[in-house]
Amino acid sequence: MSRHIYLPELLSINIKNYTLYPNGLDYTFDFVKGVNLVLGGNGMGKTTFVNIIRYAILGLYKKPFGYTRTYQGNIIEKRQLFPQKYFSNRMDDSIHTDASPTVSISMKINNVTVDLTRDLSSITLTKLKVDGTEVFGTLINQFSYEKLSDAAKVNMLPYLYEKIIKTNTNLEFDDLIFFVNEVLFFGEDHKTILWNDGGFFPDVQSELFNKYFNDPVLDKKRQEAIRKAKYFDSLSRHSSEDMRAINKVLGKMKDTSPSADHSTANQGNTALILIDLKGKLAGMDAKLASIQKERASKSQDISLLQNEINKISLSANDMDKQLKQIEEQLNNHIWETLHPSYHVFIKNIQLNHICPMCNQPNDELVEKVANDSNSCFACGSSINENTETDTILRKRFDEISTHRKTLYQSINTKKQTIQNIEQQIINSDTEFTKIELERRTIQQQIRELEYENAMSDNSQNSIQPFLDEVNRLTQQKEAYQKQRDEQYNIVTSISNEIEDVITANVHAFSSIFAQYAGKFLGVPCELTYIKQTGDTNKRFYPVIDGKVRFYEEEMSESQRFFVDHSFRMSILTFFYRTPSFYIVETPDSSLDISYERNAASVFAEFLKKPNSLIITSNLNNSLFIEHLLDQENVDLGIVGLLDIAKQSTIQNTSEQLKSIYHHIKNRLELC
Repeated sequence: MSRHIYLPELLSINIKNYTLYPNGLDYTFDFVKGVNLVLGGNGMGKTTFVNIIRYAILGLYKKPFGYTRTYQGNIIEKRQLFPQKYFSNRMDDSIHTDASPTVSISMKINNVTVDLTRDLSSITLTKLKVDGTEVFGTLINQFSYEKLSDAAKVNMLPYLYEKIIKTNTNLEFDDLIFFVNEVLFFGEDHKTILWNDGGFFPDVQSELFNKYFNDPVLDKKRQEAIRKAKYFDSLSRHSSEDMRAINKVLGKMKDTSPSADHSTANQGNTALILIDLKGKLAGMDAKLASIQKERASKSQDISLLQNEINKISLSANDMDKQLKQIEEQLNNHIWETLHPSYHVFIKNIQLNHICPMCNQPNDELVEKVANDSNSCFACGSSINENTETDTILRKRFDEISTHRKTLYQSINTKKQTIQNIEQQIINSDTEFTKIELERRTIQQQIRELEYENAMSDNSQNSIQPFLDEVNRLTQQKEAYQKQRDEQYNIVTSISNEIEDVITANVHAFSSIFAQYAGKFLGVPCELTYIKQTGDTNKRFYPVIDGKVRFYEEEMSESQRFFVDHSFRMSILTFFYRTPSFYIVETPDSSLDISYERNAASVFAEFLKKPNSLIITSNLNNSLFIEHLLDQENVDLGIVGLLDIAKQSTIQNTSEQLKSIYHHIKNRLELC
């Protein structure tokens, strides 16, 4: 069962003294449950407006907290923020105002009204109300707030706001940072979340479904383990860097002048050889572990592929039965008035070119059967009328035959993939054996060199401290790696529990996605939850017209954007408890004219819950906005930047720009 979460419902926003909008220095907009259009030309502040909405809700937070390492090796917690002058840099200094620029937003969270005001210059939460009652706390700049300890934050107004968010959303404030920035906001960078599994952070799918398809306490343990694993991995890499630094020092000692002490040089050579061999040994250990991990992964891939083959085979067998039944129906209809052996006679004529009655060669009969199969070969009477029932049966037969062929092709492809993976496992086993033999040889060499070094005169051995430090760093590195692996084992264990819950919800989630993506693409769409070959975790992938799209490059630009919109809106629909919002920047920028109507219908589907859609759009000749306005039972609101923003000379003299703008405004007034 998924968690009950309550995302903010936007009610209104007020922007004061923000000189990017010189004609709107006290501008208020009431959001509608429907389409909220932010209309303007290039450079008028469309992106800034939606970023002000985001800032009003979150502040300047870009990423939730994560662990990082200080110079002394301590763990600290830190959130990422946008630059402090993010908004003030866009202000027009030539316009004087009596007060600092602010944004106030009113929103409802699980039927609780939250009103807050933030300063756009000092980046400070200055006022907070809950259901009309003001909440008092110490005011503090957001960047200063982030430097405080948890204990020092308690009486600060931002901390009190975070508590209100946690109480009413059933989310930690860091979860809201993630949800707003990564799911509810589709920015101009057009970053997709359905496919972002290439090492990007955050992996939105992994974060999203691991968080919200399970108990929050379980997720908190998983998040803690992930952060600790990354932290210990970082410490391990630092130990390796320190070892490389010592190696460089010993290298310089080896390359001293010819007058240098011969025994010291030999000791340096021995130390370098030891360090080099230990480095090789560590590399081999890592390689062997990698091979074992990869082998286990490939074995699991084979198991998954075999399971898929078994499932597909069952479907193919069902289709074989269906084809046989249809064939029998057709044959019964065709041959029901004929001699029981009529079809045998026909085969005899076609194959042997002889008359089935007298067994004499007869090419004319062969030609007659070939050219007129619907007439009796003996008397010429009609025997097979192509009735409507026959047509329907044949069409169904052809459809099933085509699908059956696809299934068997898929089975053959998967069998070939299994053979390839099995060969890769054989190659890996061969490589493992080879490395293991080399490893034993190096271990023997290390033992001999360490014995030789121990037998030397340690009073003159200036290299020994270096060797001791390398041994200490090696042990430290191994300890960190062990701690890292322990944390990742915790992550794997919890993730397996979560995966079972996700799997149980796949069908329901896929059905929601099909409604959105199918409206846009015009073909059957669904989601599958599988592991791609080489991956360690399962993920959702779109299945478009029967084909899994593992990579976004397999689709056109507009297709992948709207499939990603469909995925995001499916998330919001699946977790829906109360109305929320979705911000999309310039969704019509990649659309060709044939998809504009479909795109409008996708968003209209999302608004049925109801929800609020906030869309920025340039004033161009696209028909997308027209199609949005044509949708039935959709409320519309407009943020008209031509009325409040500063216009360039070109924009101010463009009659076409003004004409499009006033046309849209008039359409809105008529709706």
